[in-house]
Amino acid sequence: MATLKTKEESKFYRKYHIPGCGNLASVKLNAIFIAKGNTREHEQMKFDLAWEAKENGENFIIEAARWASDDEKEIFEVKKDKIVDFVNLSQQQEYEIIHKHESDFQIKYYRGTGVTPMIVGETIICEKCGEKYPRRNKGNICGVCKNE
Repeated sequence: MATLKTKEESKFYRKYHIPGCGNLASVKLNAIFIAKGNTREHEQMKFDLAWEAKENGENFIIEAARWASDDEKEIFEVKKDKIVDFVNLSQQQEYEIIHKHESDFQIKYYRGTGVTPMIVGETIICEKCGEKYPRRNKGNICGVCKNE
């Protein structure tokens, strides 16, 4: 049975709960959950992140919900909880796996708040800002730079 190693890991772990449940329902530690609604690339990236974490002796949780901030409620149009794809508890780092379903503005928000966006599928490097985004059109300019 996996256990949390430090007080910091334990404190960080308590921020998350099972989606749709209250904050007393904790997510299983070091378990991979597959969602049929996600693409194969999305699920493969989840597996790869989990594999890397376990090779390094780190703990993780997958598809965990946490209370959304006011900004997140507005940007992601959620009512109460924000579901995070992958959380490395040992590094206290959130990862969001993206495959065209989130806008360039949402990806920019992730980068600004310390969440690591993992983009799967075909990507572009924006010619103006130099950041990596999913390919949504034939151009090489992200939606954020287009609107500036």
